[in-house]
Amino acid sequence: MTGPSARRRGRGRLATSGGLAGTSGATLPSPARPRGWLATSGGLAGAAAAGAVAMVAVTGGTQAPAAPAAPPVTTARVTRTSLVTTMLTEGTLGYAASRPVVNQLTGTYTRIPGPGRRIAAGRVLYAVDNLPVVLMTGRIPAWRAMAPGITDGPDVAELDRNLIALGYASGLLTAPSAVWTAATTAAVERWQQAAGLPVTGQIDLGRVLFLPGPVRTGAPAVAAGEPASPGQAPYQVTTEHRVVTVPLNPVSAPRVTRGEQVTVILPSGVSARARVTAIGPPAPSGSGTASVPGPSAGGSGPAATTVLTVTPAQPRRTGTASGVPVQVSLTTHVASGVLAVPVSALLALTGGGYGLEVVEPSGARRLVGVRTGVFAGPLVQVSGPRIAAGTTVVVAQ
Repeated sequence: MTGPSARRRGRGRLATSGGLAGTSGATLPSPARPRGWLATSGGLAGAAAAGAVAMVAVTGGTQAPAAPAAPPVTTARVTRTSLVTTMLTEGTLGYAASRPVVNQLTGTYTRIPGPGRRIAAGRVLYAVDNLPVVLMTGRIPAWRAMAPGITDGPDVAELDRNLIALGYASGLLTAPSAVWTAATTAAVERWQQAAGLPVTGQIDLGRVLFLPGPVRTGAPAVAAGEPASPGQAPYQVTTEHRVVTVPLNPVSAPRVTRGEQVTVILPSGVSARARVTAIGPPAPSGSGTASVPGPSAGGSGPAATTVLTVTPAQPRRTGTASGVPVQVSLTTHVASGVLAVPVSALLALTGGGYGLEVVEPSGARRLVGVRTGVFAGPLVQVSGPRIAAGTTVVVAQ
């Protein structure tokens, strides 16, 4: 951050090599701008004139008006605190990526959901030949038809887990198992009856899609009436988790760590607390996530090689729209446990550097040279002789 200018606004005083009137006489270079009255090495220059005014009053001359009271000064105390500097970078608010919905059936699409719909376990993802394709939760994709007699596998356990959670295995299964049993067949038949599917006790490949959790539908790639073939992604999907993606160039951007707290500034100007939850390469195109701008943070250089995933602490307050441009405040420097004063307390000295006008307990004031450190908002880090927490200094009005 650039330091203050050579003058402190509104202060109007000149400090000379003889010190401020009534002080111990600091020997620092003087501030660049007068501050309303002149202090010289001989003290108050108007003492003799004051005596003359008194004589005129005694001999009956016109009484001189009372001298105006010295204007009050504004003061602040030196504090010990932590200063944080930040930078703003661009991000995009949307939803976290999801594993894609991939069709495995051949026929004709007869139902495609519109964008922005939430589809949970047990609900219909789309329909082929007027029969539903159903979402079930699981981390392992379905890779085979499931029927009595198949070998044990994690896909059978995932199916059992969903049949139990959806209520179709009541009285049949109490815990998921990798083994297909007669109870599994009976639970599948109950589910098929409820879903409007032919009741066969077995599941064709592609009739159930296992995804890690509920999804939110995005832009469609096909329309009802178009032919369906294995390998197609009928529409984009995301999770329902709100995130902000922030492109970064590691060479010029500040160092960021996972778990670090940041601030997201919405287009309305409202600030939202958030946390960095992932640091990695950009998401592949077509994943349905919020788009990542080309230029990276820290300048208009090459495309980002790293993307931050930032999760808002209160996602509901960020709305429901996707692809929303936002700003993210990233920490660039932290100075912990340092002495700080308002920036307006600094005096630029004609010989270079800065000083503070310190107010003694007696009310006397003296000029003290200081070294400056981090500038953070209205505060600046300072250090110098006889500067400590609690020291009173004059600030510009």
